[in-house]
Amino acid sequence: MNFRKRNREASEVETGALADILFFLLMFFLMISTLASPDAIKLLLPETVKPAPTPANEVVRLTVDENRNYFIDDNPVDFANLETELTQAVSAKKAATLIVRMDRNQTVQELTNVYDLAAKLNLSMVMAAEKKK
Repeated sequence: MNFRKRNREASEVETGALADILFFLLMFFLMISTLASPDAIKLLLPETVKPAPTPANEVVRLTVDENRNYFIDDNPVDFANLETELTQAVSAKKAATLIVRMDRNQTVQELTNVYDLAAKLNLSMVMAAEKKK
């Protein structure tokens, strides 16, 4: 038997366009990840020196923006219906913790109103804050 080596042409893979494709994919995923943020309502949170960790169990997020608009898990709620909507959200999630995100320009009275409501519903309350720089 006569086994001979065949002369093959060297094969090449063009990779010039792969860098462009990867760049566009990276930009796409970076833009999409900012849109999928759970904290989509922009607030200036108060600052703290030592932030507390978020509880691991089911939580309900209550947000109060600078115009005194209330949101439960990013759903707008009137202040008059806040207690009933919060009760429904807590019972639906079986949550024991309320995370309060309040704009730093709100008054202490607004925070006290939310605190009273959380105490009435037997919820543990965590105040969201930004770490001091």
